[in-house]
Amino acid sequence: MRDEIIRIMGFWEVVLDDNKEVLGRYNQEYFSEAKIGEIVKKLYEQQIKQGHDLSIRISKD
Repeated sequence: MRDEIIRIMGFWEVVLDDNKEVLGRYNQEYFSEAKIGEIVKKLYEQQIKQGHDLSIRISKD
């Protein structure tokens, strides 16, 4: 059931260093792109300080 829901709904993914690791997935229905940017600044601040590149993309699933 959960897999079916994931396939139907779109998600934002926060990705570390050019598709190496997905750090988080956020439902597009509840989070705007601007809100995801705020989340990235707050939650993933340590990775940014360490020099990692983070990107936000639409889930491929």
